[in-house]
Amino acid sequence: MGVTRWGSTMTIALSAIAAACSDGAGPQAGQRLVLSPPWASIEVGDTIVGDTARFIYLDSAGAVVRADSVAWSSTDASVARIDAAGRVQALRAGVTTIRGAVGSATASQRLTVTDPVLVGAGDIGTCISNTDESTALLLDSLSGTVFTAGDNDYADAVPAPPPYGVCFDSTWGRHKRRVRPAAGDDDPRDQTLNDYFAYFGPAAHGPTGYYSYDLGAWHIVVLNTASPLDSAQVQWLRADLVGHPKLCTLAISHRPRFSSGNARSSPGQAPVFEALYDADAELVLSGNDHDYERFAPQAPDQTPDPVGGLVEIVIGTGGRSHGRINLPLEVNSVVQNADTYGVLSLELHATGYNWRFIPVAGRTFSDAGSAACH
Repeated sequence: MGVTRWGSTMTIALSAIAAACSDGAGPQAGQRLVLSPPWASIEVGDTIVGDTARFIYLDSAGAVVRADSVAWSSTDASVARIDAAGRVQALRAGVTTIRGAVGSATASQRLTVTDPVLVGAGDIGTCISNTDESTALLLDSLSGTVFTAGDNDYADAVPAPPPYGVCFDSTWGRHKRRVRPAAGDDDPRDQTLNDYFAYFGPAAHGPTGYYSYDLGAWHIVVLNTASPLDSAQVQWLRADLVGHPKLCTLAISHRPRFSSGNARSSPGQAPVFEALYDADAELVLSGNDHDYERFAPQAPDQTPDPVGGLVEIVIGTGGRSHGRINLPLEVNSVVQNADTYGVLSLELHATGYNWRFIPVAGRTFSDAGSAACH
């Protein structure tokens, strides 16, 4: 589906009450509106990912009425507006009611517009188990922009691995239109990222594989750590951060600077951590180690910094396999888990964020909280 534009640059996630509700116009019995897809998010101004949220009018017999036969309206067009095709654009957080009228028959539905959501994980696509499908099932019911933290598709099938993207495509691939990928060290084939760039297309931002974008009030930076960092990427990162002085900034880099997992910490990522810290960034998300680990805010030298420190979350829980948390723990590690697949959901507000680790069905581990931007 395409992306509807009306000139705004705000990205908003939509959620709607499933049943039609009453408003002042009094909808007729049996007439109802349905939001499709039910987890829809609108990435306004984005031509690469995102889906168009669309209302569908059903008559009393349950038949779909052509959208151009419906007179559409929103009770608060400053929250969300709707065009003649039933496509909704969210403008700000709030509540409105979408109305549809066909002759004298009317239907309405209350619509809640929330701040943007970023949801995802790293270390995902495998063809030797169905554990990545368990995390894809979570995405099926979650709105927002999907991030990956690298190692999207493993060459692990037997007797011979399929072409790049086959394993990812069979699970997380059904959300590909809203995926913002990051490359990891298991993404190259024949020592290049050509197949990765071909599979994800413009969203992968070849040939460099690093890029940035804005999501609501936040600036998001995606790095390419499929191979060791070079000075060009670090220089680009620092320039990008200077050029986008947002209050709230988040980065995604596959290799974690600090980790208690099997691969342990990556000293080569020090320039990334330093650049983000210098720019007062809030978060850096990583993968590589197949576990979940959250660190308290800290400076590049691991000095605790609860006021201006950078929070790192390792989220290598996309489904490839479980790793291990090793002792002694890395300094400032506050939460660890190595036996639960799941995704990280971030609600990105204008001056802060909420985080929540969502486990796959049958598992109970979770981690949640909130923090302000600095």
